[in-house]
Formats: sequence, C-alpha cells, structure tokens
Amino acid sequence: MPDCIAMETVGFEHMVDGTVEDYEILGRELAAHKANHLADHILGTLKAMAGPLLGYPVDRFEHSLQSATRALRNDESNEMVVAALLHDVGDPIAPENHSAVAADILRPYVSDRTHWIIRHHGLFQGYYYFHHLGADRDARESFREHEWFD
Repeated sequence: MPDCIAMETVGFEHMVDGTVEDYEILGRELAAHKANHLADHILGTLKAMAGPLLGYPVDRFEHSLQSATRALRNDESNEMVVAALLHDVGDPIAPENHSAVAADILRPYVSDRTHWIIRHHGLFQGYYYFHHLGADRDARESFREHEWFD
C-alpha cells in the first residue's frame, strides 16, 4: 500500500463526532507521516527556492547554501549550520513573514536560542535596508536587552 494512503482512517465525518480512538489514529498517522516525509518536504521547499533571482545576484537556494557554508566554516554547531541552511525556507510561501514561518517549521527540532535567531533574522537584516524603504533601520534595537541579541 502506498504511504500516501492512511493505514488507518477515522470513523467520523465531523470532528465533533470523533472518539478518543479516532484521535489516537490521527496521532499515529501524523507521526508516521512526519517520520517518513517531513524532511523530504522541507528539503523540497529549499530546492524550490532555486531559480528566481528576485533581483539578487544569487537565488535563495544558493544564498541558503552560502549561509550554511559560512556557519560550517565558522565552526558553528550542527544545529546552527542546519538553521543557516533553512532560515529562509518560509520565503516561497510567506515572503512577508518568512522568518516566523521558518522558525515555526524548525521549532520542534531546535533550541530556544536558535528558534529566536531564525524568528527575528528578518528584522535584524532590516538594519541594512529598512531606511531605504522609509522604515526604521534600528527596529532591532527593541531586542537590545534580550539575552540572544548578539
């Protein structure tokens, strides 16, 4: 049987009619799907960032590879190298809040510190261009006292 077909299915049409057993089935099916397919979905999204330059000299895929390579060469932890690789994975589906999307995708797998860095990297990079768009380049200063600011 192909993995895209659930091994077990619930017995309800409306969620309100679900039983404990039904929701246990859903939990098992989700866990199996995550174990077998989640990494492929995330890497597929990363690969989908190849192609459009969007005005930059390199595409988002190449940028992600460059970021991870820099982290690796800087002797960062494996977690930080993966975070650097996937920090923009939210871009294809949510460009305006890609940092939060990427952080939420990675949340179950990374430390609180790494999650915070991913979540706020868009605001921090704004230092370099917000003022050109009429926004506050120092918006990141609202986090100055946060333990992970630097």
